[in-house]
Amino acid sequence: MAATKPGGSRLPAPVPRQGEWAVLGGSANRLWERGCFGRPIQDGILLTAAEVLNAHRLRGLPLPHENWLSDVLKGKPEILFECEILDALRFPGEKVVLSENLNAANAVLLDSRSWALRWSRNVKPKDAEPIAEIRWFKSSDGIDWEALAEWTHNIETGGRIPELLIVDEEHGVVTYRCRLHNPSGPLTDPFRGLDNDERRVVSHAWAESKETEGGFWLDTPREKWPVVGVGINLEGGIWISEIESRIVSRIVNPTMPQPTGITGNRMEILSDLLSRGLAVRSGFKYGTRWRAYAGLVGGEHAPWLVVPLDEAPTDWGEACLAARLAAGVNKYWLCAMDPLGNSGWRYLALERPPPDSRWTNPVRH
Repeated sequence: MAATKPGGSRLPAPVPRQGEWAVLGGSANRLWERGCFGRPIQDGILLTAAEVLNAHRLRGLPLPHENWLSDVLKGKPEILFECEILDALRFPGEKVVLSENLNAANAVLLDSRSWALRWSRNVKPKDAEPIAEIRWFKSSDGIDWEALAEWTHNIETGGRIPELLIVDEEHGVVTYRCRLHNPSGPLTDPFRGLDNDERRVVSHAWAESKETEGGFWLDTPREKWPVVGVGINLEGGIWISEIESRIVSRIVNPTMPQPTGITGNRMEILSDLLSRGLAVRSGFKYGTRWRAYAGLVGGEHAPWLVVPLDEAPTDWGEACLAARLAAGVNKYWLCAMDPLGNSGWRYLALERPPPDSRWTNPVRH
């Protein structure tokens, strides 16, 4: 790659300094003042290697020498991906300060796992609070959902957006956000909200149930069935799946032993969703375990698609596909995770941001 870039930049080529790259002279300060590149030093600014390449692309900064990129790649093989992330954020004008440069912005991270902070393009970092904390991943990278939920909680608690940028094998960048959801609806909690008459209806229906392939049929009309969050109308009665039958059995006998393993996990998640006032149905047609309604089935569409943690995607390529498919049918994709302490079950969403916040790199390779 050439050491200079067409466009007549008056910036001098960076020189090595303390493991980074210094751009010297008064004109170098414009990179910080206008775009938050690097961090100011007494005689200029100091850039990381990725920011050198980013400033070369976006501001015409000359590269240090003819073979600079080849030399840098030997020790920093991720620099090309990192530069794509910086291009995606800085090309539209967003102010992005890397974690190692935050002293220059008088800012701190809410979580040390964040890679950078983002401010709106129309403010100066020293004069405003950052909007988002950013992490980036390759689409082939594995996902630690528990750690991601913890990071999301820390960022949201501090009033910032947990923002993710994913770069694929063609160096294309897409943007997502993490959010912890608290899904709820108006239906009666079947474990705590049924009156004695309703419990008798459930007990009688369960006692007279007929086992079928994959579940049970209850000879009870829908209009008399009080547990409206489970079961489908079938042949004048209610059909419930095997896992739903365990829910009904628990309603009838609250002291029944709790199953262990996968069955116990599924039962606990389903119980939590129902206790939140939701109606829950199979998510098979959407490639998930469940779809959850904030009210009766047949009214509005189900807002949530829910998967247990052990069925969640294992890499970012799969996760982005799941989130994009959910967004395409106007739903949120949620990963259900075990409670932490007294916090209850956690539901982590991976969401596409609003159209004006979908950062992508300007050049498709």
